Amino acid sequence: MSKGSILITNIQRMCFHDGPGIRTTVFLKGCNLHCPWCANPENISVLPQNYERNGKRGTYGREYSDSELLEEILKDRNFFGEEGGVTFSGGEPLLQIERLRSVLTTLHQRGISIAMETALQIPYQAWKDQADDIDHYLIDLKILKKDICNMIIGGDADCYRANVRFLHEKGKDMIFRIPLNHEYTLKEDNLCLIEEFLEEYKDVPVEIFATHMLGNEKYKSLGLEEPVWEKVTDTVLDQIKERFEKRGIRAKIARI
Repeated sequence: MSKGSILITNIQRMCFHDGPGIRTTVFLKGCNLHCPWCANPENISVLPQNYERNGKRGTYGREYSDSELLEEILKDRNFFGEEGGVTFSGGEPLLQIERLRSVLTTLHQRGISIAMETALQIPYQAWKDQADDIDHYLIDLKILKKDICNMIIGGDADCYRANVRFLHEKGKDMIFRIPLNHEYTLKEDNLCLIEEFLEEYKDVPVEIFATHMLGNEKYKSLGLEEPVWEKVTDTVLDQIKERFEKRGIRAKIARI
């Protein structure tokens, strides 16, 4: 990867579920976690990857310069309106925060709303200087028990808690997003930890959704085994929403 370049797998336009308003979502390649339910396996490796899909060959991951990425984003500026803007997703966009520095600063100076969809598992000391350039944080909430978090997804629950506290104390706009699956996140001990955690942040809205297998074709294209999950039904989603609301947690369901 060239020095200073930004590695991207996809730029998706006219998005309505990646932050407020109409947004352009930039999917950055590379993640420090390995969630078994990941729907974007092409974004895990920090390097470009060749693939074969439906008889066609290609590469996941293209390098963009600052100016190239800004040009792509600004093409959509007239569609953003008052609320819309750009969302950086992944992978884990905070891994490329240094490479994004100039882009974030320029977008911020031009008054374009910036959202970041993140698992928030990068110590805030590495990205705190850019924190105020980001208007909205869409924060994954997955596994909070320290040893299980590390074993299953390679995460650091203490780092996560410190990062959330850092953003909350700064008064940043946040939303928690909880992927629900019977195999991991819906385990009763994990749900209890999530409830206790969310009670500290009752001013932060929560979105829950069932993990899915929509990314399985991408696993196949990389020669990887496809994940298989027990379906989380709408009834279960309704039950979890009601359970959270009984504890004063603002929750809504995203049905994918």
